[in-house]
Amino acid sequence: MAESSPSRTDLDSNINGEASSAKSPTMEQDSATAARPSVPERIWKRLGLNGTMLMTMLKGACPPVISLALYQSNAFADTFSTLGYLVGIMSILSFSILPRSKFFQTMMFNVIGLCIGAAVALLTIYCAVQARIHTTPVSTKSSDGPAPGAPTSSYNSSASAVCAIWLFANIFAANSIRFSRPQLQFPVIIYSIFANVSSTYAPEMATMAQGITFVRTLLEAFLAGFAIASIVNLIVFPQSSRDVVFREASDYIAAIQGVLKAQNRYLRSLERKEMYRPLPKDDDKAVPEELSAAKAFKSALAELTALHGKLHGDLTFAKREVAYSHLGPKEIDELFKRFREILLPLIGMGSVVDIFNRIAENREWKVEDNLEVREALDTTDEKLTDHERKEEERMEWNEVMKTLHEPFELMSLAMMDGLNHTSYALGFSKPPKAKPLDDIEANEGEAQPGDDNYGEYLSNKVKIFYEQRAVTLQTWCNQRGIKTHHMDFLLWSTGKAVVDLVRFADSKVTAGMMRRRKLILPGKRRLRKWIMTSLNPHEGSNDLAPDNAEAGIANVSLGASFQKRKNPEHLPPTNAWQRFGNKICSISHVMASPEVSFGFRVACGTLSIGIVAFLESSQQFFNEQRLVWAMIMVAISMTMTAGSGVFGFVGRVVSKELPVLKEAGSVNYDKVGTLIAACNSLVIWYIAGGTGVPVGVLILLYVFIFVELYFLISYPKYTVIAMISMVTQVLILGYELQVGKVGIAAAETTGQAYYPLYLLAPYRLACVAGGCAVAFFWTFFPYPITASSTLRKQLGESLYLLANFYSCVHTTIRMQVEGAGGSPEDKKSPCRRLEKARDQILAKELALFAQLRQHSSSTIYEPTLGGKFPKGQYDVIINEVQNILNYMSLIAYATRNYGKGGETSGERKWANDFARVLGSIHVTSQEVTSLISLLSGSVTNSSPLPPYLKAPSSFEISIKMKEIDADILSINHIAEPGYAAFAVTQVASSLIHDDLDKLLTNVKELVGETDFSFHIISSTESSDASLPLDQGKGKRD
Repeated sequence: MAESSPSRTDLDSNINGEASSAKSPTMEQDSATAARPSVPERIWKRLGLNGTMLMTMLKGACPPVISLALYQSNAFADTFSTLGYLVGIMSILSFSILPRSKFFQTMMFNVIGLCIGAAVALLTIYCAVQARIHTTPVSTKSSDGPAPGAPTSSYNSSASAVCAIWLFANIFAANSIRFSRPQLQFPVIIYSIFANVSSTYAPEMATMAQGITFVRTLLEAFLAGFAIASIVNLIVFPQSSRDVVFREASDYIAAIQGVLKAQNRYLRSLERKEMYRPLPKDDDKAVPEELSAAKAFKSALAELTALHGKLHGDLTFAKREVAYSHLGPKEIDELFKRFREILLPLIGMGSVVDIFNRIAENREWKVEDNLEVREALDTTDEKLTDHERKEEERMEWNEVMKTLHEPFELMSLAMMDGLNHTSYALGFSKPPKAKPLDDIEANEGEAQPGDDNYGEYLSNKVKIFYEQRAVTLQTWCNQRGIKTHHMDFLLWSTGKAVVDLVRFADSKVTAGMMRRRKLILPGKRRLRKWIMTSLNPHEGSNDLAPDNAEAGIANVSLGASFQKRKNPEHLPPTNAWQRFGNKICSISHVMASPEVSFGFRVACGTLSIGIVAFLESSQQFFNEQRLVWAMIMVAISMTMTAGSGVFGFVGRVVSKELPVLKEAGSVNYDKVGTLIAACNSLVIWYIAGGTGVPVGVLILLYVFIFVELYFLISYPKYTVIAMISMVTQVLILGYELQVGKVGIAAAETTGQAYYPLYLLAPYRLACVAGGCAVAFFWTFFPYPITASSTLRKQLGESLYLLANFYSCVHTTIRMQVEGAGGSPEDKKSPCRRLEKARDQILAKELALFAQLRQHSSSTIYEPTLGGKFPKGQYDVIINEVQNILNYMSLIAYATRNYGKGGETSGERKWANDFARVLGSIHVTSQEVTSLISLLSGSVTNSSPLPPYLKAPSSFEISIKMKEIDADILSINHIAEPGYAAFAVTQVASSLIHDDLDKLLTNVKELVGETDFSFHIISSTESSDASLPLDQGKGKRD
């Protein structure tokens, strides 16, 4: 997924990677208590700092300080005069801390947008000058202007009116694009700053020569800021997107190892007889070991899935980058595919938690583990018999888990060693030092990670596990009738995927790629694709942009079928005139779109303040009090939903508690907002002597920005708060340093009155607060775009994608059964194209889940009238949709083994018979697709569901197959890959059926259900009596 604006991935992944990649989890428990770390070490860990993060903070503080330091040069001051502070502000908004390829793509959009802005500014000035000429003769009276050679003239109403109209149209068009193209968030903000500054000075320009000089100086100031940020990005601690991807790959390996550890801990917790009873502890908050282990397992899987999404987002930029390295774009892409093959069965293992929870609930094991309930059991024979039966069943499961313990742990250890070997081979981490000779002799015959033959050794271990599982599975099934194919198949599949990853790493070592570097250039096809898709709505990620940073808003392309709907009032056009009429009608649809609505709001907010600059009685006041920055705050602060608007307004102007450490406790810090920035400016100025000593001010400013970057990096949700703080400090201190350089008389040539810093700081605070307040007002007026309504619509989109995904899975299974999928190696084969479609839908769905949770959290800040927003119901539905998606992914993964036989002729014969029998029955149905589509439409349009709607019944394929061939599912074939895959499919299908039923129930409670019945109310009774009839109509909510 291409992106250009700063994102969570850019900062989080390239900074927090160092600590994670250094970890190498093992299956052994620490026996000795580690020494208590020192106070600095505890603070370091508590703040989540590491070397890469510190380098990024040091790098990010350089551009604004360099910009202000350059202003102390006479040549620099003579060139930019009173516009010099803009150089520092642009250097901040350029985000020099981004990885190289993302930075230069963002810079490309910045420069293109700036050049367009300069052209529009010149057109605005030309129109204003012409309006002045036709209404007032050119006056010889003028004063010095904002730039050398650009003096200002007296007020002219016609010129002011023209500039106001141009400013409104300019901001309106730019912010409409900003809404629809997330990757243009910051370029549009920079464009808006240029438009605001140029349009407010344009009415005072009497000639085009003056206007051209002003626009050129303004353009040079912006470009100078861009240039400084670019040089810092390239020279100071250079960082490439490839470095980010390789660090994330190292983190990915560590995360897989963490999941394996958590998985084994969970399985061990199921070995205890009283697995649902808390372990004896000193505190009263003890929780059952099973619950604690399950939570840790789910948390580890969630972290791995989130890292997978980050890696997926960064791959595109890493493959486009020019580099001198070992691995090329094809190798990076292949590495990601190997990771994905490991992720899918691990996600399937997460379903084990749900399976055992449902088994425990159905058999009332959790109730039996409650001490009070057990003591209250009656001593009747019937009660005792029921209790003994449950105990026997539970002991049966405990024995199964104990039997699984050793082979699963050994397999997990082998996989973790294989992951370490991959990390050593690809250079993600350094191999351990050579062991002493005695240790080598003790481990003779066992290859170690890093050895040349380790790949073959791991492959043999996985093969031995596969061969031994047949005997073990038959024993379990004969003695207990318990099917453990699900876990067994998924662990074996994970092992195979790890073996493939190890072989991939070894192949690159054998080919000599890891011994020498080479120049890597992106191909023509890749560059062409980048140019063609760089402005696609779904190609950008705006995690650090103002709106998404606070509300999680981003565009996800849902496909043509969701966007294009038939018009019930018009037939399709049949001639040129009708097609032309459709084009005309489409204009009204565009003007009614949310993008245009947002652009109109921002334009209205900007002109609410800007009108002061275009009236004769207030124009001087506007310039003196620097109200242009209030207009700029509207462009930066305007958000798309009311919830994020409340959150952002409070955070930017005042202060709010910020949870800094999720793991350490409830320590809270104040948000960095405009108030803090004003206080910081006073502290910096007066610590440096209070007389404007540049050296002291610049050093302290560097330290303060260095600290503020910690919040920007660690908490992207508060990006705008940190950014406004840095901009405000540069604005205040830069102006004071500018006055110290050029003098008070020169500083007042723009019409701005000089204020000492102790007055300037509160005035700037009031100015910025006023702009944020205007943005807050126009977020709600004339009607609010609430986070709750956005959440509802995006939930409907998520359900639509889920139906689309199931349809792909349905078609995949049908083609696998019929043998019509073709070769997976052929890019044009149906199975390969379906796999690509599933991957695309899955990536979109995962992106939507993150947005849904962000919107859900934003509803807390949103004022509501009437009843409360049902946040709990929405959260439950989101979790159910995600569970169903995981089970569907598991089915798609497992069905790849349908029709695949073993090495012997007998195994291949069974596989062929299995495919034949399975193909003779209808293994899937599109009823699920229809149901989920109905749920999507009801949630999206807030309409009740049809009456008597039920989830499709669970289809027991095994019963139908036994009717056709009784021996096909005999335990004699239990070790077959297709048999195990079939078992996984059956388990996942039953879980989908259960969750679909819950999903239908919860959506009914949310949107209601149409009720076609009459209610006869008796007039002779005080109470209402109703008689439902199967006639009539009504609505039941």
